[in-house]
Amino acid sequence: MVVTLSEFAQLLIATVDLLLQILENIATLLIHASTNNTLATQNANLNFSNVWGVAYGALVANYWISQILIETLNATKYNIDALKNFSLAINYLGSNATVVFGDINANSGISYIQKGVYQRLVTNQTELNSLALSLSKTFKAQVELLIKLTEAINKTFT
Repeated sequence: MVVTLSEFAQLLIATVDLLLQILENIATLLIHASTNNTLATQNANLNFSNVWGVAYGALVANYWISQILIETLNATKYNIDALKNFSLAINYLGSNATVVFGDINANSGISYIQKGVYQRLVTNQTELNSLALSLSKTFKAQVELLIKLTEAINKTFT
């Protein structure tokens, strides 16, 4: 199957647009779950202190994942086979930089796709407007979520 750069760009733009909408909906869902009157009367509404608890849990998990990565990278320094693979990978990527990343004129590599996305957006006002709306709505929802989270700081951390 042959796909044109414009078709690929269209799909990539649509995917980014959907991901922005997902982020917006998650933020809005959290706010609605905290302010819904029916849930509040049932004492089942979202408590933002618990959202901070989820953030804490994610930080704890990330800390230990980082520790694992540090130990693995440290071990790589002393494992000749691992160090060789690391060096070869960087050398291979560097010697193929134009193939992977492209050139300044975006004739190949990732820059070719980026140029295609740019061209698709500047020639398709509907897609550009949709993406801009999704981005702004996501930003607005994230700000509203940030306000709700910060309102719960003193209750959570005292």
